[in-house]
Amino acid sequence: MKKYLHPLFCLIGLSVFGQEVSFTVLDSLTKESIPFATISTNFKQNSITNEEGVFRLSKDQAFTLEDSLFISSIGFKSFAEALLKIKDSVIYLPQKTIELNNVILSQNNLSAEEIIKRVRQNVDEKYDLSLTKKLFFMRESFYQEWDQLQMNLKKSTIKEFNQSFWDSLFLTLPKKDRWHTESLGELNGDWSRKNQKLHLIRAVDLADTLKEKGYDQIDNKLTSILEKSVKEKSYFKIKSGLFFSTKLDRNELIDQVLDSLPADSSGLAKKALEEEKLKGNFHKYRQRKLGNFFEGLVKKNKLNFNVLEKASWYTFEIMNFTFIEDIAVYQIKFEPKSSKAKFKGTLYVDADNYALIQLNYENVKPLKDFSLLGISLKVYRSKILLKFAKFNGTNYQLQFCEREVNYRVGVERPIKFLEKNKYVKGRRKQNELNADLNIKLDQGEKFTLIIFENTPLSQEKFQQIKPQKGFKQDKLNAYDPNYWRDYTIVEPNEVIRSFKANTN
Repeated sequence: MKKYLHPLFCLIGLSVFGQEVSFTVLDSLTKESIPFATISTNFKQNSITNEEGVFRLSKDQAFTLEDSLFISSIGFKSFAEALLKIKDSVIYLPQKTIELNNVILSQNNLSAEEIIKRVRQNVDEKYDLSLTKKLFFMRESFYQEWDQLQMNLKKSTIKEFNQSFWDSLFLTLPKKDRWHTESLGELNGDWSRKNQKLHLIRAVDLADTLKEKGYDQIDNKLTSILEKSVKEKSYFKIKSGLFFSTKLDRNELIDQVLDSLPADSSGLAKKALEEEKLKGNFHKYRQRKLGNFFEGLVKKNKLNFNVLEKASWYTFEIMNFTFIEDIAVYQIKFEPKSSKAKFKGTLYVDADNYALIQLNYENVKPLKDFSLLGISLKVYRSKILLKFAKFNGTNYQLQFCEREVNYRVGVERPIKFLEKNKYVKGRRKQNELNADLNIKLDQGEKFTLIIFENTPLSQEKFQQIKPQKGFKQDKLNAYDPNYWRDYTIVEPNEVIRSFKANTN
């Protein structure tokens, strides 16, 4: 029995293929994919299409005539059909147009600015930020690419650390690297990072283990040389440029290298170090990732949308009035008006209670761009989509987020390592390494989160939840379409589907 069906193939009776099917959702007019359309069924399975318009359904039992599929997307007519009656893997949604002027007249002819003002009012009453149990799927994709990695040696008293060694070492590092992580679990708590308990159900790393072994070999090689050359009870003095100097134990070398960066970058360096340490604990790192994300959306116990908080920095224009399912929705475009504004995008507002139910935006200028004493950081791209839905009751809750960030890091500065040992008689100074460091690196991250279910959770039940211990993720060298069989997820894009590590 075939368990996975690619959307390019036709479905000839779903019961023939078992309990798992895939579909692609397209615009009936343009034949283009419809990304991030909301998917639901009468058997309580909720999902969303990926950026290619693809989604997948699975069920423990065979599909019946009572099992129906519902698809909705802003600007399109909703789709509803019994699953067994669907004979094609491609589903076309017609565009839904409405006479804007007539509708606007019936809505008191509000301007875009007046609508935004109403959205800002009583934001805390429109969204549920209380304790809940969230069934979620999260995907993180990373890439890095070295533009330049060079160290010009001026002096080294450790003979193994000569120029040839550093040149060959940097040549062995992969110039490009990609990896992906997928997690399914329950997040219990509210939107405060300190008031959350994560229970992972299943998780996988897609990574090139050969490259990881290469990094480990480099680390082991450096450690071996240092252990042979550095005396017990030694400490290092690190000098970078004219103004920075620090003292460290050899076991604290990495920590203090980061701490020795200029003031404007030290916070970022410390954060990066903390993140790196947490990556060794898959569960804790995921919990921190989710906690920081939710907490970042809240300010003073209410949802914090930068565009709304800084509304005077932007111009707003009503582009359309449409429906998503039975909800009347304003589509409002915003662009920078002030030089302080950094974003442009689109707001989708519930016309009944003036709640923001979808937000798409991207930056129009770098979010960070500084260079100080040879250290540079430029966050040149940030793109975010947020969707909210009513799971229970009348208030909105987060349903979906997709965020992409790209940034460039540079280091161009002298660096000096001095080994000192006060326990060695007659000569406190031991070894020295003096070099010019030149690094240019592009990095990026894509974060996807969907919440399938969001159910109320009492304080008593939350307190009874025990912290999860001993979780270990699976590791794969290539994408496996069967890994998430029988689970509902956001379908991967072509980049992830084609991921395959070099195992030679």
